[in-house]
Parts: sequence; structure tokens; C-alpha cells
Amino acid sequence: MNSEAEQIIHVSAVVLRNAAGEVLTVRKTGTERFMFPGGKPEAGESAADTALRECAEEIGVQLDPEGLREIGTFRCAAANEPGFDLVATVFEHPSQAEPSATAEIAELRWLDASAPWPADLAPLLAEHVLPAITGAARPLPGNVVVFTGSKTGDGPAYGLAADRLGAGLARRGVGIVYGGGHVGLMGRVADAALDAGGRVHGVITQALVDGETAHTGLTRLEIVGTMHERKERMASLGDAFVALPGGAGTLEEFFETWTWQHLGIHAKPVALFNVDGFWDPLLAMIDSMVQRGFLASTYRDALIVGTDVDELLARLSTWTPPERKWKK
Repeated sequence: MNSEAEQIIHVSAVVLRNAAGEVLTVRKTGTERFMFPGGKPEAGESAADTALRECAEEIGVQLDPEGLREIGTFRCAAANEPGFDLVATVFEHPSQAEPSATAEIAELRWLDASAPWPADLAPLLAEHVLPAITGAARPLPGNVVVFTGSKTGDGPAYGLAADRLGAGLARRGVGIVYGGGHVGLMGRVADAALDAGGRVHGVITQALVDGETAHTGLTRLEIVGTMHERKERMASLGDAFVALPGGAGTLEEFFETWTWQHLGIHAKPVALFNVDGFWDPLLAMIDSMVQRGFLASTYRDALIVGTDVDELLARLSTWTPPERKWKK
């Protein structure tokens, strides 16, 4: 099995526009997908340094370092390396010199981002950057982190909801990241997704593996040393978070992830799957925090609450992040 370092490719990319507002895309020699100018860092380079060098090498344009503005960092499937994920830091830069294709580039193409996008775009463009710069609705997340209990609760509604969530995400091509156990609702979510042909990535501690709670039939089971590593790793893999009913551990995971959103540590949607009114008491407490001046209403409004899979996914795809609590 490849190590995590081998499975992730870090790159920088640059959005350049012409006078008509079209964005520049390039198709590299020997490939089929169009992407933004950019590439992998060399030793010691910052993301911005890589962006500047790659534009010079690929399209013959010397960019002004002072003109770079970071759009964000995005994670998605790599276009040309099957089985690898891309982590891309993407910049914008004002248009200046006319680009020209070097030997590394087979074709240049200007794209009207406001028109329907062609099917030959790399995932980074189609799934992340073009929606971000045009304000178009977000696509469905690539991976959803599911928090839920190691027990099944006091009635059948919880298990059935776990089944619906797991199967519903799988049918839509959305991967699941979760705590890696085979017990309780967490096991049911995983089994339902796997039965529907979905991808399930479990992250579990060695202590829980030793306790024989690990699910051994997952797409991937990743073993880490501590609970802190487990939560951080799950958060890094996910594009959105959904909490099903659960106990103290589920609450702790939900609140930490939701708080990270407030602080700007991530800009990903967080949702409660409110099965049979399970989260109603918590929502009442959160509303009380707002009413008593301990929580800004913008963070309450940013929390997604849904009672079925279709509703949750629809709101995940249209969600926009709240303003971070403390700005730089």
C-alpha cells in the first residue's frame, strides 16, 4: 500500500484572464484534460514561487509577484495520475503578456467561465476553482466525513437513517470518511455504502484495532496513533461533515469541527442529520446561545440541519461559508 505522502501531489496553479474576461486553460503534452498553468514545487519553493516559475516555463509569461492573489487551497482527484489526490494552491493574477505554448504545452484555450463548461476540464477546475470564481453552485463534495455512534440507539429509525445516508452518498458517487469501526451506526453507514458500490475510508487508532472494533472490509482502513491524529486526519480528507445520532464522542467531533469552521481553520459545511428529532434538544441549546449573546447568529445560520439525505446533499451543494470569527 502506498504511503500517504505518495498518494498526494502538491501543486500551484494560476488563473489568468484576457481582456474579454475569459480564463486561460492549458493541455499539457501527452494528456487530454485542460487545466490552469502550474505544476509541482521544486525543493525549497513556496507555493507562490512555484506558480511564478511554472507560468514562465509553460506559457512564457513573467508574472509580477506583487500581483498574485491566493484564491484558496483545494483537494481533488488528480487528472493525470490515477489513484492520487491533488492538493492545489490556486492564485489569480491580472492579465499582462500574451501567453504562448512551450514544448511542455500541447494547446492553449481561453474559456468563458460563465458559459457551460466543456467536459474535458480537470477536476480541479470543474469541481472547485471555476465554481469558486464564478459563484456557481458547488458540486457535491468528493468525500463526506460522517460522525456517529458506536451503538444503534433505542429504535430502528436510527439504523435505517444510517443505511439511507450510506447508500445515498454511494449512489451519488460521494465517498465516506469515518472512524473505521464495524459496530453501531458507524458500521451500518459503512456497510450500506459498500453494498451500494461506494468508497469508504476508515481512520482508526491502533488501540481500537486491538480492541477488535475495526471494520476490515473497507475500501481503505488507515491506522493512526492517537485520537487527535484520527480527528485531524478525517478532517483533512473530508469536504463536508455530517453528524448522525451518537453519544459523547459524536458530540465532541461535531463541536470541534463546527468550531474550526467559525475560526476559519476550514471552510467546509457542517450538518446535523436530525433523525426522529434526535438533535432537537441540542438545537434548542444552540438557539439559547445565540439569544443570550454567546454565539453569533451567522454561525447558527451556517449550520445545516436536515431530515433526509436529499435535503442534506442539496444544502451541502449550495452552502457558503460564514465570515471567520477573528480576521487577521
